[in-house]
Amino acid sequence: MNAPRLTFLLAILLWLVVAVGAVRGAEPDKVYRVGVTAFRDKSVTVREWQPTMDYLSAKIPGSRFVVVPMTLSEFEMALGKHELDFILTNPQHYIIMETIFGVSRVATLVKQESGKLVNTFGGVIFARSDRHDIKRLEDLKGKRIAAVDRTSFAAFVLQYDILLQHGVDIDTDSHVRFLGFPQDLCVQAVLDGQADVGFARTGVLEAMAREGKIDLTRLRVIRTAQPPDFPFLVTTGLFPEWPLAAVPHVPIDITNKVVATLLQMPPDGPAARSARYYRWSTPLEYQSVEAVMRRHHIYPYDKEERIALTEFVRQYAVYIFIGLFLAASGLAVLYLRTRQLNIALKASRQTLSEMAHRDALTGLPNRNLLDDRLALALAHARRQGSKVAVCLMDLDGFKPINDTLGHTVGDEVLRDVARHLELTLREEDTVARWGGDEFVLLINGFADKLQLEDIMKRVLAAVLQSNSFSGGFPVSASIGVSVYPADASHALSLFKHADEAMYDAKKSGGNRYALHAVHSAVLNPSAATPPR
Repeated sequence: MNAPRLTFLLAILLWLVVAVGAVRGAEPDKVYRVGVTAFRDKSVTVREWQPTMDYLSAKIPGSRFVVVPMTLSEFEMALGKHELDFILTNPQHYIIMETIFGVSRVATLVKQESGKLVNTFGGVIFARSDRHDIKRLEDLKGKRIAAVDRTSFAAFVLQYDILLQHGVDIDTDSHVRFLGFPQDLCVQAVLDGQADVGFARTGVLEAMAREGKIDLTRLRVIRTAQPPDFPFLVTTGLFPEWPLAAVPHVPIDITNKVVATLLQMPPDGPAARSARYYRWSTPLEYQSVEAVMRRHHIYPYDKEERIALTEFVRQYAVYIFIGLFLAASGLAVLYLRTRQLNIALKASRQTLSEMAHRDALTGLPNRNLLDDRLALALAHARRQGSKVAVCLMDLDGFKPINDTLGHTVGDEVLRDVARHLELTLREEDTVARWGGDEFVLLINGFADKLQLEDIMKRVLAAVLQSNSFSGGFPVSASIGVSVYPADASHALSLFKHADEAMYDAKKSGGNRYALHAVHSAVLNPSAATPPR
């Protein structure tokens, strides 16, 4: 074969390769439609939730997620036509979709109120504070009640349920007036004397007071028992927040990617703020919601099934026998297949749990797990009257290591620091990676300031020893310490004070710690000066 002909064939082959690549590169993104319950104008729902969808689209290559605002009836029609891939709705609607269409929850919303993380809600029953004749649930007999709508789970169904448990059937014992959304209308009706009692979702009263719409002292909430660490006034029990659920036809790998992406979403990021939530958690159980719906025959449990068993067996005996025979014949195959699926599912759940709660580089707890452990530590400290120290630690001079030796070496240094910190801290303490070259230490149950300072000195000494991969560059740290309850009573304030103290330590030369308390000076460690 002569040279010109060979060159021509090679050129044709190269053109075909480029053309195929271009066609593949031009393939459009797969669109996933996420139905979201719209209680307000649908354009408002899109504006609030599309940033979350854009976040998913950016993190999952080849996919594009869009918001589809819907009412309950529109949900059922769209799911029946296979027009939705995920749904985001309130717990009552979720139970309906789970029962009828087999959707499955994959994550639950987490909100933040008054410095506390909240993934549950309840119902409130309230009256004016000057109504001394309304102090107990039993006092609602014969009273005028303002509610949003009979189908509202948090602003009617929960109150209806708990009143029945206290011997009050408001359908016959009281006078109910439904005012529609927003729930502010029920609050104003009680304050204006147009109703004796009002129903609302937890948080509504506090939100209106915060916005300057009402004076909360003018209202009295009828309470049964206040749950610990729940930041709102509440009358009923607590139920899980809104779930995100996947429709059965969505591939499991896409569902896993969506869950992992949401669980790793930065807390209180732009997408979360747009929809007024804090972050996502692994899905809660919703049997309590289903139990209330069944108890009161709420759709789809509004029709009782009457089955004459003997008549059914007599008419379909042949078909029953054939079905049992086929089922028995396939048990061996089904057993093996089920076992394989269970193994795959357990592995998938373990992977998701690790991705949600552990830092990928160091294996330390990440921000999600740190939030949970800090909430538990503060709750324990409140009950026991003990102390908790939040320590924000930043490595000194870490940038030259990255710039001179490269990010691979920098990653090894971070892993080495993490190992030394884990070996130094006590079992009851926590070390987490905050991001970049920053770490957070949670110190629990220390006796006094001297013991806390001793722990800080040991931590600084441990960081100095983390020089196996630094190529001769010194490795040291600056630590800012904020103590509960002396410095602050909420997590956000503790982190803020620790950050301020850390910068004081860094400005004083590094390789030291600083306590936030005003009377405390920047303290030098007892450890040796970092090697030069």
